[in-house]
Amino acid sequence: MCEQETDWQFTREDLQRTPSVGCGWTVEREELDRAKACALIYSASRKLQLPQITSSTACIYLHRFFMRHTLKEFHHYNIAATCLFFACKAEETLRKLDVFIPIIVYYASKGNRKATPGTSEFDKWRAVILGTEVVLLEALCFDMVVDHPHVALAQLLERQQVDRRVAQMAWGFIADCMRLPICIVYGSRIIAGAAVELATRVAPQDARTGLDPSWADRAGLQHSEVDQVVQWLLDFYSREAQARRAQPAEAAQTPASSPPANSSPMPHQSSPK
Repeated sequence: MCEQETDWQFTREDLQRTPSVGCGWTVEREELDRAKACALIYSASRKLQLPQITSSTACIYLHRFFMRHTLKEFHHYNIAATCLFFACKAEETLRKLDVFIPIIVYYASKGNRKATPGTSEFDKWRAVILGTEVVLLEALCFDMVVDHPHVALAQLLERQQVDRRVAQMAWGFIADCMRLPICIVYGSRIIAGAAVELATRVAPQDARTGLDPSWADRAGLQHSEVDQVVQWLLDFYSREAQARRAQPAEAAQTPASSPPANSSPMPHQSSPK
């Protein structure tokens, strides 16, 4: 299963036949679950005062993981916690479990649970994170190197000298792109370009005046790919809003007391209807 790094480049068609889709998830449901997992990563990262690169790395690990494993077998919050903890190691921004787990549990449970060291809740999450870390490493083929669109965005913004408001919006759109498997389908420069393109569309008119209309051409970006990423993001915003209106708040999640023999965390999920 572990081959060369180029295997991490997927297509939209590949997302139609992921392991989770094979277990009964719809493509839309899987995308929402992945997005929820990455939202947990971002929330915990802010509280842990982690740099954006660490949370971005964790999101990429998560998207890669679910191209090899199913949401039925591995709950998205368990994998989110494991990916973030491992990303802290990979990016040399270490956090101790005594600090890490209480914050993860707080955000995973919407503030309904506590997991102070020495409690059973803390021990459950510790077992899940440490047990799942091995599975994560195997799924990643021990390949911890990722290509961040943040670097490409910083370079693009500097060259184009865009308005500060457009730049701020672009950084926000980059974060949203990382919540979706966009980051394993398109290259970092295309994602950065899409963030700028979408930011220019929604920014006030006076914030767009300094941007050269041919900026994408000058940056060597394919307009069709940039537009595909923009549309993907807009479609997701619409689906996410519909899901929030249709469903009550997600119930608090609790992992198993210990991972089973194959190091899979719990709870296992039934296939969505």
